[in-house]
Amino acid sequence: MRKQGIGTVVLITEAFEELARATLASRGVPDLPMVIFPHQTEVMTTEELRPVVEWAVDNEIVPLIEAVRGPLA
Repeated sequence: MRKQGIGTVVLITEAFEELARATLASRGVPDLPMVIFPHQTEVMTTEELRPVVEWAVDNEIVPLIEAVRGPLA
């Protein structure tokens, strides 16, 4: 998608960082931005996970997409 000019961010947990970086490199997009969440997200309740995700959206995901596309409307 990024090659088509669409702002793209990879969302992963810590346990998959090495695999994600290798995959991105093999697909020719080694600089694609990643947001890395704590691995224990699978055992977090919705109430525990919500602030983690909201913070990531506001402080990491949207700014990374805007850097490629320009400000979101």
